[in-house]
Formats: sequence, C-alpha cells, structure tokens
Amino acid sequence: MAGGGSRGAVVVNEAYASHPYHASDRDWPESNCYVDVWIEVLHSMGLEVAPVLGSTLVSDFEGDQWTFFKLHHSDLYQLFGIEVEELTLWRDLVSHLVGQVGRGRIPVVEVDSFYLPDTAGRDYRVAHIKTTVAVEAIDSDRQILRYFHNRSRHELEGRDFRGLLRVEPEAPPAQLMPYCEIAKLDRLVHHDARKLRSISLDLFREHWTRRPGANPVERYAATVQADLEALIASDPEDYDLYAFASIRQCGSGFAFSADYLQWLAGVDPRWADAAESYSEISKLASTLVLKMARIVHSGRMREVSDTLGQMARAWERGAASVDRLLQA
Repeated sequence: MAGGGSRGAVVVNEAYASHPYHASDRDWPESNCYVDVWIEVLHSMGLEVAPVLGSTLVSDFEGDQWTFFKLHHSDLYQLFGIEVEELTLWRDLVSHLVGQVGRGRIPVVEVDSFYLPDTAGRDYRVAHIKTTVAVEAIDSDRQILRYFHNRSRHELEGRDFRGLLRVEPEAPPAQLMPYCEIAKLDRLVHHDARKLRSISLDLFREHWTRRPGANPVERYAATVQADLEALIASDPEDYDLYAFASIRQCGSGFAFSADYLQWLAGVDPRWADAAESYSEISKLASTLVLKMARIVHSGRMREVSDTLGQMARAWERGAASVDRLLQA
C-alpha cells in the first residue's frame, strides 16, 4: 500500500496500541471524531499529545451547544511543524488520497460511517452519519484502506472501500464532495521536553485571553430543564444528538484540559489544583449524561441542578487558579 514516505512502511496487520487518552476506563474514552483522530495521528508519529490540548480550557457554552473543540492548526505547526491545509477535491477522491499519501502526507477527510466496519453495532450498514478519518495507507488496486478513526487504527476493503471513497457502483449519485485536509509532514520536528513546554505555555497564554467572560456551566445550567422537557415532548431518540453537542463536549473537553494541566504539573506542581478542578467537571459530566438519558427516556423530570452547581463551582476554581498561575 501507498505509505507515508519517510515515516516508513507499517505492517498491515500489526498490533496497534491506542493512546492512553482513549483508554476504556477514562471518563470519556471518545470525545469528537476530529480530536480523536488527531490524537491517534500524533501518537502514531511518537509525538506527545498533551502539549497541544491547552486550547480546550477556553471551551464555552454557545447557547445551543458546547464548543465543538478542535486542535488548532497553528498549534500543530508551532509544536510539531505539522502544516494543515484544505485539499480541493477536483477529481475522484481515491486519486487524491493515493497522490497525497504517496507524497508522505496524511489526508484527514469527512466520510460516511455507514461504510466504516469499526462502527459495527452503531452506524455500520445502519445509519449515514458524517465522521472524520485520517488516511495512513491506501491500495487502490486491491481496494484496501488503513485509517485512523475514533480511538484506534483500522482497515477496510472491498465493498466498504468502494462505498466510503465513492467508487462505482457503490457510490450514491449527486453527492457533494466531502471536506478534506492534508497534514504536511515535511517540517515535522520532535522538540525536547523543555522546548515543547515553553512553546506550549506561550500558546496557552494566548488561548487563555479568549476564555469565556462568564461561567459557561452556569449559562448551560439555565437551559437544561427546558432542553430536557423539549426532548421528552418531541422524540427521546434525539437525546444522543443533544448529549453529543452539549454535555459530552463539555465533559470530554475539560477532561483534556485536566490532562493538559496535569502535564504542566509534572514539572510545576502548582498546576495540580487546577487540573483537579477540571477533572471534577469531567467526572460530574460523565454521571450527568447518564442521569439526563434516564430522564428523557422515562419521561419523568428529576433534579440535576446540584450536579450542575458542583460543575460550575469547579469551573470557577479552575479558572481562578489558572489566572493566578499565568499572572505569577
């Protein structure tokens, strides 16, 4: 299969160990498809993931969702020398992927999880859901694709290859072309720990200037009862969509915030208290997502304000601690 140039060949069926951030015992083993893919891409290149997570601390409640947080492209370049550019798809998708992978790049492309066997039991051959994968290797002749998705690296072939990459006769007619980016690795760099920390802290200080002006958990809490009542009155099956856009992005984002601060605390223990505050938000959110599911599917409202209040207070403590440390 076409591989990643100077990165070297990878045995097709070799065992792959996912990043610890995707461990099953985490509050949130998955966050969102874009961040999860990038975690595994960086991990596969032997790069440390924590330094790029500082931007998660400025996640906000946007009125109808929590910030759909992503890794900032400028951070990827400053920390690792990885350039990310949009790829204009002007011919068939397979040709683009073969060409870019052959140049040593990693295409990151939106696809339909209907064709992803790693989603068996959820979307595979059941539901057409947009998601993001990163292509590590492709063999267009044998119709085999090796890709990163969610928590790990996977491989598909044959009918799934044709459906995913819009190859006739599987491709449905009149589809819009997907959004695609390429990660360019020509300037890839592995900084030593001290340099990486220095760059990351500078980036974090810049991100922190964009933190929410008011407690986002309190603003979210003010909407929750109305949201749950609307879900009960309409279609409880919509809860999964609601939870993904709201409490899951809140909880998983602040779990990464805690990871970032704990990484800083490895050198400067003063960051540990802030890390604990954001970790508390994550843990409470992971219990709340289940409690709200029971409310919606039973049709009976229950009290959730205590949990949301604890989350809001943890956010205040964490933000105040970060403020003090960045001003020290």
